[in-house]
Amino acid sequence: MNLSKLFQNKLLLALSISLLSVSVSLSNSLPCYAEPEPNEVMETNKLLPIQSNDIENWPQGPAIGAKSAILMEMNTHTILYAKNIHEKMYPASTTKIFTCLIAMQNCSLDEDITFSRRAIYDVPTDGSKLGRVDEGDTLNMEQALYSVLVKSANEVASAVGEHVAEKLGKEKSPEAFAEIMNEKAKSLGCLNSHFVNANGLFDENHYTTAYDLGLIGCEFFNNELLCKMSSTSSYHFKLMPDDEEDTWISSKNQLHKGKPYQYEYLLGSKTGFVSQSRQTLVSGAEKNGMKLVCVILSDETPYQFEDTITLFQYGFENFKKLTISEYETKYKVNNMDLFSTENDLFGDSTPLIAMDEDKYIVVPNTAEFTDARSTLTYHNDKEDDTSNIIATIHYTYSDVPVGDCDIIFTKSETPAFNFAPEMQGAIMLDSENKPEKSGDTATDDSAETNNKQKVIFINVKTLVIGILVLAGIAVLITAALSIINSYSFTPRGQSNRRRRQRKHESRVAKRNARWQARRTARAARREMHKNNRSWKRL
Repeated sequence: MNLSKLFQNKLLLALSISLLSVSVSLSNSLPCYAEPEPNEVMETNKLLPIQSNDIENWPQGPAIGAKSAILMEMNTHTILYAKNIHEKMYPASTTKIFTCLIAMQNCSLDEDITFSRRAIYDVPTDGSKLGRVDEGDTLNMEQALYSVLVKSANEVASAVGEHVAEKLGKEKSPEAFAEIMNEKAKSLGCLNSHFVNANGLFDENHYTTAYDLGLIGCEFFNNELLCKMSSTSSYHFKLMPDDEEDTWISSKNQLHKGKPYQYEYLLGSKTGFVSQSRQTLVSGAEKNGMKLVCVILSDETPYQFEDTITLFQYGFENFKKLTISEYETKYKVNNMDLFSTENDLFGDSTPLIAMDEDKYIVVPNTAEFTDARSTLTYHNDKEDDTSNIIATIHYTYSDVPVGDCDIIFTKSETPAFNFAPEMQGAIMLDSENKPEKSGDTATDDSAETNNKQKVIFINVKTLVIGILVLAGIAVLITAALSIINSYSFTPRGQSNRRRRQRKHESRVAKRNARWQARRTARAARREMHKNNRSWKRL
């Protein structure tokens, strides 16, 4: 029995050695397909097409190692640089700027956030964490937002999301907050995003695009406090009330002051990384009054910082802002002196209609304002009774949207106006031409039936001439009435005429008699004085 087992063992050993030799020989004979090196991928990405470079008369953008990138002007949302901007990508921790934006818009900084067990233990232990917190511990919102934006703490981001969901009347859970994120993304104009958590940890269903993340970044970096938090290199606070020393947290973002890639015009920035996304980075910068947002997706360290700086330099050096109210003449109402003068008859010298003076367009340095094309969209004031917007002018350059400008009614009550570009100096009130909603080209049938109004064209010159004509007609009518009252050819009218004539003759006779009596009296007095002087001489 022992010999039989020994024989079996030797047979199994021989078979194992033979199978191992066969596998080795096969592995030597077949080609090996290893994952490409990150730098090789980056070099390949540099060869990918840059869609903005295909725009006529547009500055040529640089080739960068990111697979997807966008450079967007913050207020007009003009896209200055575009590379695969609508391709779905994993955002990693750049998701946290969206979490903090929603929290800032719905919570105060002194609110206490309580950590749930799920917020703490549903994140990987080897990921970015604040640490030293357990179920039931609290942080105020300000400390939490700094922890998320500086330390990129995953469990804190989850706790912030759960707190916001609960405050908005939903279940205190990541799923409820994800619903809020997706609703907010749609309201911002995001097209291809879907979020499932507050921290950006990998999930196949958690994705966005450079374009969508750019829109979120525009909203985020327009908040001064969020800019301050996301540009902070280090932060300290007491994690526990009984701590003797502060807890210090620091950022790995190399764009911050004192770091190797510090950028002097930086407003704020947030990094991100998971192996499936590679390096991601969202940043805001301002120079000479122009604010830009840059999104880098799927890049390699440290080139995400270099590529961001390269794109910011490209934007600031090749584009300019043009204030619309200073250059626009096509839609301006020039003949408003009747209603707007230094001594206004109505007691107010403010123009009735004006352009939003803060609006501008962003165009290449080589372009002029007249190179931009404009279209007009009318606003239906019944949608929002508090709005004083009459219409919006939309501008494009080489078919790229470069900015909008609202035409506003400056008085307390807003009538509906339409502006016809071909009518220089005229105002055109909204009419039966089916006023359009903002951004739409037509209204539905119900709006068409409910919003019919009369068309009235007012030209200032025509208005003045009309007033003069009406005044002349009024004078003629008054004269005619006077003649009719004075002369009548009816028997009764003749009798009245004779009566008025006799009264007139009587008044004239009495007046003449009084004058004659006064002259006679004066003559008698002169004669008396003359006789007195003669008597005195005697």
